[in-house]
Amino acid sequence: MIFKIKKITFKISIPSSGLQHGKNFTIEVRDNATFVEALALIDKFIYENPDESIFPLFDGYIHNYLQLIWNPEENAIYDDIGLMSYGPDEHGNLRKFMPLRDDINFVLYPNSVIDLQPDSGC
Repeated sequence: MIFKIKKITFKISIPSSGLQHGKNFTIEVRDNATFVEALALIDKFIYENPDESIFPLFDGYIHNYLQLIWNPEENAIYDDIGLMSYGPDEHGNLRKFMPLRDDINFVLYPNSVIDLQPDSGC
């Protein structure tokens, strides 16, 4: 079985950790990848490149992005995470909304951008 590959960009800013300007990650995922699968690839990257990591956070309690952003018991993005997730329209403009809060298993659009801001006061 052959899987197509697509690129997803994550922009993550965390006011409380000094990352107000954020970190950007562009990853390649399988064509049918979901939010959790894509975020896990970022965690794999920071595990393999510890100099790129901002962890641990919050007195050593949080060790990766999945732990910070995704609630595995409810299979949902935590309520206190600011989230904007869009894929490009036919002109390349980021206007195709991805309803990740409503459907965590939504298949990500190719070349989409997901902005995350933990503890944003949402």
